[in-house]
Amino acid sequence: MVITFVVFTQFVYGQMSNYKSLYIYNFIKRIEWPAVQTDEAFHIVIYGDRGTYESISKIADSKLAGDRPIEVEYIDDVEDILTADLIYVDFSKRKYIPKINSWIKNRPILLVSDYKNAKLTDINLIETSDGLEFVIRPELIRDKNLKLSDMLVQLAKTDNENR
Repeated sequence: MVITFVVFTQFVYGQMSNYKSLYIYNFIKRIEWPAVQTDEAFHIVIYGDRGTYESISKIADSKLAGDRPIEVEYIDDVEDILTADLIYVDFSKRKYIPKINSWIKNRPILLVSDYKNAKLTDINLIETSDGLEFVIRPELIRDKNLKLSDMLVQLAKTDNENR
């Protein structure tokens, strides 16, 4: 019975990493970044979640961010962030969100986390009994000169609904 529980837990955890990766990729598709040189890759930085890193890397192998190739980087230390278009911070690294946010300032870098109580992130992924949901902060995203699709805002929960 213990072995069954461990196998099931690993399966569910692996699936959640896949779901998070799909959400992240769909955020990229529904948010418009300022124009850049087309040969410049779209940089995703994953901090603290190897499973999501591996899942989003698989997506990046076959998909584009608009017309840009996607590069995914896993970091072990917040000081390793050199460039990014999107940064995903795992719950286990939540204490570094303020530092990352201050590094981003108002640059066009989307900050995503699975820490549901993070107030400094642009999007929070939230695990529920029904699966995965997300809270979006349109005002933070627009302050970074990123353009949101109306569909993304409609699909999200607002900060007020999450309280």
